[in-house]
Amino acid sequence: MSRDNLRDGRIKNWFYLENDLLDREDLSIYEKMIYIVIARYVNKEDKAFPSVPTIAKKGSMSTRQVQMIINSLVKKGLIKKEPRINKYNKSKTSNLYTLLSVKRNQSDKDKKGGVVHDRHHPGAHHAPPWCTPCTTPGE
Repeated sequence: MSRDNLRDGRIKNWFYLENDLLDREDLSIYEKMIYIVIARYVNKEDKAFPSVPTIAKKGSMSTRQVQMIINSLVKKGLIKKEPRINKYNKSKTSNLYTLLSVKRNQSDKDKKGGVVHDRHHPGAHHAPPWCTPCTTPGE
């Protein structure tokens, strides 16, 4: 067998990304892609500030979708987002992003164990049943 098949012919322009990102089953492909795009722009201080249109172009999605996904990543504790203001004319510029670890902590793993963390009003149409099989309270 020729050793030529084992060579990596890619140009070595690369960035660091945790393997745990791809292992996270609770993240959509869009969340993973946005995290990857932002990771590409991280500087030596672990900060990145690509604009939403840049993230959208590199991630092959709309700017509105990028905004929703960034908010989701913030809620999931994967990125920190801080607004930036132009000091000369006080206009908004691109946000400052800090990537946080994608490794799940133990409390995140416990959430899969069937523990309910969300409350619903019992009359809401989307509320889950009280128990299985469904019974009326007080029966």
